[in-house]
Amino acid sequence: MRTFPTTRTVLMAVTLLLPGAMSPARAAEAEVSILRVATATELQQAFCAADPTVEHILVLPAALFVDSEELVCPVGPYKLYRIIEHDDPDDFEYYLDPPFGTAGRLGCDGKAGRSMTVIAVNCRPL
Repeated sequence: MRTFPTTRTVLMAVTLLLPGAMSPARAAEAEVSILRVATATELQQAFCAADPTVEHILVLPAALFVDSEELVCPVGPYKLYRIIEHDDPDDFEYYLDPPFGTAGRLGCDGKAGRSMTVIAVNCRPL
């Protein structure tokens, strides 16, 4: 039986290991924001207000990706969806795709076990 780390464990590991994995000069340059949301409304507010020039880790309920929703931000609509990993049917791949061709946007993706209720996706400037 597989066990998965709790959200708190994942966040602590990211917080502790990310800066330590780089040289001090690179760690000072790197800027990563962790956004935690629980509802679609919180996602709309936090994500649309996020700085599109820095990396973000978005921690949110997996259920927000179930119905292929759109997240409408000032730069345009982002599409939230998930797909079953064809090589590993126990996992979902999660995407928050930005509007095509728009400057100042974030692209997000992640992978998590199908039974996980809270997931984290990595968002990077495009």
